[in-house]
Amino acid sequence: MRALVDSDDLTGHRAGRIPGGTLEIRRPIPDAAPEMTATHRPHALALAGACAAIAFADVVALAQSDQVRPPRLNGPYNVFVDFSRQTFNGAPTPMEAKTFVVEFATHCDANGCVVRMDNSGDSARNPGAPAAFEYRWINGRWETRGPYPYLCERMNPNSAVRSVRADHLIPRPDGSFSGERTLTVEGAGCPGEGPGVHRLPISVTPAVPPAR
Repeated sequence: MRALVDSDDLTGHRAGRIPGGTLEIRRPIPDAAPEMTATHRPHALALAGACAAIAFADVVALAQSDQVRPPRLNGPYNVFVDFSRQTFNGAPTPMEAKTFVVEFATHCDANGCVVRMDNSGDSARNPGAPAAFEYRWINGRWETRGPYPYLCERMNPNSAVRSVRADHLIPRPDGSFSGERTLTVEGAGCPGEGPGVHRLPISVTPAVPPAR
């Protein structure tokens, strides 16, 4: 009777003879992939957390870049107020259109940008008006909104009634802006008119054209 005798060959395989003289090569069974140990697991979690933090930082940076890159307004601009197309509660109330030269300045920081429009030139006509209006970049346009004393008689400060003034300015490719102004008259409103909403188109154009 022949016994099966195993021996190691040079490759590390197991070799043996089986009855009948045939040589049998027994290849080693690979070891199973090592399981993640308790030592490895914290490192993997830390790596995943770092990747998530980087992705979040990229999203925040993109949002901030969108926030701080609106078109600036700096220097003198011609503000065209088209009273000829003014309406009150939807009914036409045309007056003579006017253009005013106004100074704008833009300030930006980590919280975004603010445009300041100087309104000091209106103080003689309307002493209760704000000295400046501040615009913020919202939904692709500059917007401002706040209390404003509306003069029922344009040159008479004693005819002021409460209102809320709101402007929006949409940028154009040539560096100008177009938009609308609303004056929402509150309380009893003006005699013969009552409360309601004035609407009129406005545009803002650099007083000094940009150098080419």
